[in-house]
Amino acid sequence: MAHNRRCRNELFVPGRLCLFGEHSDWAASRALHGGYCLVIGTDQGLRATVRSSERFVVETTLPVGPGQVPGRQRAIRCAWDTRTLGEAARDQEEFFRHCAGVAHEMYGLEGVTGGVELSIGQMDLPLKKGVSSSAAVCVLVASAFDRVYDLRLFSHEIMEIAYRGERLTGSQCGRMDQACAFGKTPVLLTFAGEQSIRVEPIFPAGRMWLFFVDLAGKKDTIKILADLQAAYDDSRSLQEALGAENERIVRRAYRALAEGDAQRLGSLMNQAQEIFDRKIAPHSPHQLASPLLHELLALDDLRPHVWGGKGVGSQGDGTAQFVARSEADRDAAMALIERRFATMRCFPLSIPAASGR
Repeated sequence: MAHNRRCRNELFVPGRLCLFGEHSDWAASRALHGGYCLVIGTDQGLRATVRSSERFVVETTLPVGPGQVPGRQRAIRCAWDTRTLGEAARDQEEFFRHCAGVAHEMYGLEGVTGGVELSIGQMDLPLKKGVSSSAAVCVLVASAFDRVYDLRLFSHEIMEIAYRGERLTGSQCGRMDQACAFGKTPVLLTFAGEQSIRVEPIFPAGRMWLFFVDLAGKKDTIKILADLQAAYDDSRSLQEALGAENERIVRRAYRALAEGDAQRLGSLMNQAQEIFDRKIAPHSPHQLASPLLHELLALDDLRPHVWGGKGVGSQGDGTAQFVARSEADRDAAMALIERRFATMRCFPLSIPAASGR
């Protein structure tokens, strides 16, 4: 039964955390080795309501950060035509350019007869911290059209539309970012060449307790990507790290996730970080020195509470992630970090056991 397009539909899209396999998506496009990564949706995300409209409208009240004025509102209101949407998507001054890009990709899709009015009411996902906040809003917009116009899109189709919409803005995002379309289900993404991607959900046998940490540092993802991509063709160590060694780690982590083995998962995070520091970081030494990340990973007081940890996303001093030994250990570890580092913020991340397992 089709949805009533006049009613307000409620949506939630989480962020996306890359557990393993950062940078392997673009590396696979060089055709030297397949790319493999494991991702999962965060507990945090974007909540919104949507209804049909003759225009394309997105509005939100921005979350309040230190020193910011509460209640800051942002909005985009576009005529529903492909030229206006395309111009908004390419406007680097437009806050909602990613949203406009996805709407542009929706324009003309069979079943889409108009725009939407999207109101983002809750945004507890940290921005620009390697948890795919931009991809989440792109998936949110694609899901909004899917819901309002009863398109019945598959998750991988929503991922593809969100990816094309974000790329239209000039973003160099990889194809793993939009896996937040799968929600809280862990996903294996396999890349072969520039266009081919395989998506495989994972159903853990047991619950696992993780958390990630906003390091409150600085990183330049564009610079990191530019440095690594420029070095890739001439660097055997970089090719190995993002190719065969990454595949070895991801295959073992896939098994650990499926079996609900948190201790093994944490140990593999430690191994992945060691490979990253030794073989990848030297190719962008300024951005990937990551003093805050390494100070946190080496914190002795944290070790009784965690099985292991590593950087997130492109890495750098953006975000760290850890596998906790238990729910109580996770709470203790987060409290310890926030006491020790006044500017850092911790976010819980649960990996639920698959239903019936």
